Amino acid sequence: MHFVYVEEQIICFSFHKIKKKIQFILNQNKVHMTFIVKTRKVLLKQSLEIRRQLSVELLHPNKPTPSQESVVKELASKYKADERNVVVYGLRTTFGGNRTTGFALIYDTQQYLLKFEPKFRLRRRGIIPKRDGSRKGWKEVKSKLKKTRGAEKTKIYMSRKTDKREVIRAQKETYLKGFVGK
Repeated sequence: MHFVYVEEQIICFSFHKIKKKIQFILNQNKVHMTFIVKTRKVLLKQSLEIRRQLSVELLHPNKPTPSQESVVKELASKYKADERNVVVYGLRTTFGGNRTTGFALIYDTQQYLLKFEPKFRLRRRGIIPKRDGSRKGWKEVKSKLKKTRGAEKTKIYMSRKTDKREVIRAQKETYLKGFVGK
């Protein structure tokens, strides 16, 4: 099933008639079209009922690649989900433009999103704080750990690890409190 978004009107088409119908609508209404969303390979984790996984194809003739935010809004409206539970990633535009493919995950609840999404995607969304310090600093600490032995080594390593874990856990809890409050 294909959906064409033309000035907030959703029009459904079959595969073989889509190009003719789009040209007809554009010529008839003189409307500026943004992009078309096609979803494929929709997998629903039925045993767990956690999320829907889908492959997304965007058609945007003579237009730049749509932003992730606009794709998230369209998928949330199409699948009747909250925009905060939709994750879009891996958007790749084909050479010459006009078509972009990617992946999307639609979680049932915010708790599942926090539990199953990788940390780097949570950092991109601003849920977990970004890493402080630099890669060089971590390498220096790592080399110091190689030189030390025994209890000193475990003390340095565990103090560094627990701080990160506690900060991330606290940040997730505050995010969930804000989500429930709204």
